[in-house]
Amino acid sequence: MKSRRWFTGAGWVLLLAFLAGCVQKSYPASHIKEALAEICRKEYGIEEMDVKIAGNTIGVYLPLKKLFAADFKEAAITGKVRNLETLFEPSPEALEKVEDVLFSISRVILSTDRAFEFYVLEATDVEKTGMQLVLTGYVNDIKRVRIWDISRNEYRKRVLHELRLNRAVLWQRPVHQFFKDVETLSPEKIKQKYFNKGVSGDVLHDLFLSSLIGKSGPQKNWRVTDMRSIAVQQSEGLVYAKLQAENGKKGPVELQYLFLVTLNDEQARIIRIIPFQYLDDTGGMRKIPFPKDLQIQENLDQWEQEFPLPEVKLGVFLAEQLTRRVQALSSADERIQNTFRDIKLRFDYKEDPVKPYFSLAIEASLKDFNHYNRMSLIFHEDMIYLLNIASREFVDVLRSYQFGNYEYLRLNVAQEASPWMIGREDLELFRRKKVDLSGLLSMPKL
Repeated sequence: MKSRRWFTGAGWVLLLAFLAGCVQKSYPASHIKEALAEICRKEYGIEEMDVKIAGNTIGVYLPLKKLFAADFKEAAITGKVRNLETLFEPSPEALEKVEDVLFSISRVILSTDRAFEFYVLEATDVEKTGMQLVLTGYVNDIKRVRIWDISRNEYRKRVLHELRLNRAVLWQRPVHQFFKDVETLSPEKIKQKYFNKGVSGDVLHDLFLSSLIGKSGPQKNWRVTDMRSIAVQQSEGLVYAKLQAENGKKGPVELQYLFLVTLNDEQARIIRIIPFQYLDDTGGMRKIPFPKDLQIQENLDQWEQEFPLPEVKLGVFLAEQLTRRVQALSSADERIQNTFRDIKLRFDYKEDPVKPYFSLAIEASLKDFNHYNRMSLIFHEDMIYLLNIASREFVDVLRSYQFGNYEYLRLNVAQEASPWMIGREDLELFRRKKVDLSGLLSMPKL
């Protein structure tokens, strides 16, 4: 309510200016990828990035030479790590690029004729670790914080931050380098760097066609259209690459290759290249027949990509956000820390077409479980206290997002034989403080 009372005088002027700026759609959906890349390149000097769209979600992949300020290997050897937070602090240069890209994303999605609901930014260390910082946000939250409908602190809680290991980056790094070298190095240098001495220039030409490696020098009339990887052993992986190339007067052709890669001490290298095709004596392209157990095209969907972008769903996004929020609340609560040994909790959303619902799974052990009610952990006063905090956050967050596509909240306490289910109408009474949680749990199960 405070934000609404604030909108007087200058507040209304700023709001109207914001809304007016959103009316003009500067970035049509048909060119939004190019527009975002151009802004980052011209205004911030960010040359390498990838933009994808999946339904209601726009995603940006930002490769970085160094994501974190600390050197992981040096920290492990010297032991000079104060805590995990300092180890995973982004470097100032990386943080600046992340902020520049985030600003560019908000600028574009607020001025396009396509209605995006979510944005995803994956800032990835592609040189050493393969670690990435993944930020996921709700577009409407950007609008709300800009008109002071939610505070900046609340907005930060709504943006999901996640650290992941992108294994595909590590496996595919030497393959990317191979294709960069193909664009710039002579055939002789390519042969020296990547192939045995017994491989002749003619064989190299036949394996890669003149589109990639010609007899006179590098060619540029091709592009990589797909790349995926899978680990086959602890230090070895396979990388699949598909290319679209021009084969002289015969027009565009599709080329496929398989790279066997080894990874040691953060250094990956190619140890074998297997083509799926070759040129015959007449200059025609022939497919190489593979045994049935090597028909990898049939399970490529299970291989990892550097930048997969699934469409983000609001229910799943809220469940992940609630998990982070309640984890933070329980970690900061003195009573919870004094009464529980270990707490693991997670919200999930089941998008069932008939009865969609949220679930809260809790694994918790009390330090003193001598006094309990009804011989059940869920009715212990300290568990009720924890559930009250989690449930209050649940109803408040869903109310703020006006999300109503669920029938009930399912409580799964690890020590209990069966779950408790609280209906949406009862949760609304709880939100309005018309009924307490103990009363709801005492009611017959749904």
